[in-house]
Amino acid sequence: MKTAAGLAVVVSLLLAPMGPMGAAAQESDNAVFHYSLLEADVASSSDFVVGRWHATGWIGTDFDRLWWSTEGEGLDRELEGAEAMLLYGRYVRRFWDVVVGYRHEILPASQGYLTVGVMGLAPYWFEVGLFGFVSYDGDPSLRFEAETDLFLTQRAVLTLGGEADWLITGDDTLDLDAGFRTIELGIRARYEIRRKFAPYVDLTWVDEAQPRTLLPGAVEAGPFRLGAGLRLIY
Repeated sequence: MKTAAGLAVVVSLLLAPMGPMGAAAQESDNAVFHYSLLEADVASSSDFVVGRWHATGWIGTDFDRLWWSTEGEGLDRELEGAEAMLLYGRYVRRFWDVVVGYRHEILPASQGYLTVGVMGLAPYWFEVGLFGFVSYDGDPSLRFEAETDLFLTQRAVLTLGGEADWLITGDDTLDLDAGFRTIELGIRARYEIRRKFAPYVDLTWVDEAQPRTLLPGAVEAGPFRLGAGLRLIY
């Protein structure tokens, strides 16, 4: 009888309406938030003008989020590269998400990729991401990116970052052999007039693999790029 009574108490507690604290916690877990970041700048490199943009964001709860991003650049008013990515992210441990989705490269060659990866906050406050891609032709590749902010003052911020793309096998669509496709390292100084509005200057070093067949008259910007731009957060 005591066992039955105890079981009845447990069942009644489980079926009873949640108290204010439990309801508040559940409501907080299910709350939907959003974040969007846009960075656009113009840089000078070996007598060429390079225009660049990078935008990323997410919408969702603390545990499930839909991530998006797009980036690209143009050389002397000619679009040279552009891509967009849409990912579903699931919280797996503190500061870390596993993501899966789709990436589409628009230029230099139109190509789609199945995508899986992890994103999170590493020691020393580095925001990192490691992604694996498989193109529709079955060509695998990897991308690693990392970035950290150093606050010089409450408004002046120095950002150190880098990104590397590696082709595990040769890619005939891109006309590239296996190996590093791009390596980019940069330093950026921004001044936050407001947290959501900040002009910046940056210096970037870029190393890009050359295609197997060089097109006649092809032009290429130098490895160092000095630019100025604007950062917006919504």
